[in-house]
Amino acid sequence: MFKNILIIKPSSLGDVIHGIPVLAKLRATYPDARISWLVGTAAAPLIESNPNLNRVFYFGRRPGGLVRSLRVHLALLNELRAAAFDCVIDLQGLLRSAFLAWATRAPRRIGFLEAREKASVFYTDKVSWNGLQHAVDQCLSVGQVLGFDTANPAFALNVPAGAQRSVERILSPLPRPYIVLSPGTRWASKCWPAANFADAAGRLCKRVGGTYFVTGTKDEADATAAAIVDAVGAQAVNLVGRTSLTETVALISKADMLVTPDSGPMHMADALGTPLVAVFGPTDSEHTGPYFQRKRVIRAEGACDKVPCRARNCSNPKCMSSISGETVADRVVAVLEGRA
Repeated sequence: MFKNILIIKPSSLGDVIHGIPVLAKLRATYPDARISWLVGTAAAPLIESNPNLNRVFYFGRRPGGLVRSLRVHLALLNELRAAAFDCVIDLQGLLRSAFLAWATRAPRRIGFLEAREKASVFYTDKVSWNGLQHAVDQCLSVGQVLGFDTANPAFALNVPAGAQRSVERILSPLPRPYIVLSPGTRWASKCWPAANFADAAGRLCKRVGGTYFVTGTKDEADATAAAIVDAVGAQAVNLVGRTSLTETVALISKADMLVTPDSGPMHMADALGTPLVAVFGPTDSEHTGPYFQRKRVIRAEGACDKVPCRARNCSNPKCMSSISGETVADRVVAVLEGRA
């Protein structure tokens, strides 16, 4: 039915991973179609090597002021129009992404009826979804129009060979278990306090040994990383700001455990089948938690009657601080020992 399809899902890391099962379903349903993805430059490495894609279009803010930015975006619009898509799927559901879908001039533009910012006015086909569904199931609901079922979603995070080799060189001399600690998040309210994270890491180091890799970007994770490294000591490997996105995926794919708040690496681990324990406060784990490992979420219970409030910032984030390092360490040990 469709021969030239564009997926729009620019960001964030977790959101892009949520959309990958749609790509797999599209390729199975339309094996001969040309399928493209419009993605933000930061998240692009997650999909660039995906064999189900024919082309990647890049969306992102560029330095150089307003005039340069407008030129870049105009050039992108011209590229999208020149591609002559017959179907565009907006999985982001925001005014900006819906406008881009409309601007392609594709005859069929599929999006969510409940899209925010009244974005649905730009769609020709509007899909309704149950607001209680997981975000992955929300994305897959476009199958109502595209003719595929939502069962057995497949996540393919392809890691370039160079990233695999780079990570293997780091891991080879170090003792297992390999435990990745990823403290960074995009929302200040989702951060687990550095003292709690460090306490959990110190307890784990004493109980299970192994090697502790602290990952993330410097702007998100630097301060917490220092506390964790101090608590773990010689068994810590501080990789904050030192690995590419694909190297982080490769590291998580080889890890025995990931410990993190609600974050992009959490979705990476879940997609890769790496065991995880995730700490949740202001966000709803039933909607944006790990898709397969939902029972490995530790939620703040009783600390605040507004949880999950979905607030990006909070002057008194009692929910996250109420989850102790001991609680998380106990859960990690249980998962590693096969008891959870």
